[in-house]
Amino acid sequence: MTFLKLGFRSLFRQKRRTAVSLLVLTFGIGCLLLTDSHSRYIEWGLRESTIHSETGHLQVFHRDYFRREETRVLELGLENFEALRADLLRLPDVSLVQARIEFMGLISNGEKSVACLGQGVEPDLERRMRGLFRIGGATYEALAAHGDDPHVIALGEGLAKSLGAGPGDSVTLMSTTADGALNAMDVTVAAVFHGAASDYDKRAVIVPLRTARLLLDSEKAGSLVVTLDLTEKTDRAFAAIEKLVRDKSYPVVLKKWFERAAYYRQVERFYRQVTGVLTVVLFLIIFFSTSNTILMAVVERTPEIGTLLALGTNRRQTLATFLSEGLWIGLIGGLLSAAFAFLATSGLNALSITLPPPPGLADGYPLAFRMSWERTGIIVLGTIAAAGLASILPTLRATRMKIVDALGHI
Repeated sequence: MTFLKLGFRSLFRQKRRTAVSLLVLTFGIGCLLLTDSHSRYIEWGLRESTIHSETGHLQVFHRDYFRREETRVLELGLENFEALRADLLRLPDVSLVQARIEFMGLISNGEKSVACLGQGVEPDLERRMRGLFRIGGATYEALAAHGDDPHVIALGEGLAKSLGAGPGDSVTLMSTTADGALNAMDVTVAAVFHGAASDYDKRAVIVPLRTARLLLDSEKAGSLVVTLDLTEKTDRAFAAIEKLVRDKSYPVVLKKWFERAAYYRQVERFYRQVTGVLTVVLFLIIFFSTSNTILMAVVERTPEIGTLLALGTNRRQTLATFLSEGLWIGLIGGLLSAAFAFLATSGLNALSITLPPPPGLADGYPLAFRMSWERTGIIVLGTIAAAGLASILPTLRATRMKIVDALGHI
């Protein structure tokens, strides 16, 4: 305890130098915490929006869906999926189970035909799934407003522009049936939606599930999307559904949401790499800044060190004094960094700043932060450890001095 007190009091012998070191450390680690908090917000927000607008928490497919390619539409679809859906809805963590069909086709306004990527959905369930994360579902509300009418469609913004179609206009949707025949339906545009990616908007159409089944002449569903009440329960629900599938011999395979979310994985990997590089750079700055502060203290106090050694202070005690000074710099700087990051994140979150859209996307995203006190604690401990390590080399120089040389140092 004596050496900790001496180390703390030594910080005030050169107040300006200590202040500069703490300022560098506070700003550097504070920026690291800001970057980490923003990365966590991006990962969390993208995760939840991906789950509640695209993948759900779990997806159910025919057991051969990933083993071989389909030769016909819905060849590997789910038959009698309503029984499976009923069993899934009895599980405690499951909130929603909706069926989907994906298909390709052509859409025409009578003068121009464009290739499209279609998705058959259950509009009311899709709207409720998005509502769990407060994502707007106007497109699905428009489709659901037509009730059981199968002759409705929603077009991507780019596709609607290409066809010159809008709500209320009639278009013809064409595709091949499950038997390989060509089928077409006249449908009315119920809504035009704005997707996340502009390229997707140029090809995307959404129709009620009944419309897709009539167009493809099939009673199958392409997949079932399972939405849970909490993302943290994904593993537990996965195990429960796998047991259900085994017990009832359903010919299906189960996938977790991140296995179907390639874009999320790419973004997560990118932000972790950025944070990792920034962490290395900033900890090197901390190391050399603290090392410089302790080295200057050792040089200035060399006669003092010689006097202590001459009076009987052993080298281990001298080492402990300077090492504690470095640890105090790390501790104070780490705590100031956490306080700086907390105030900065609170202020920036309150400003509700929106950043421009990244390449390939149509919408901007908020400059928001999600601090984790666990990760903050780890970074503060890392700061203390880095400052302590930075103190070792200068301190070893002090303990290896000869008493005569130290006393005569100018």
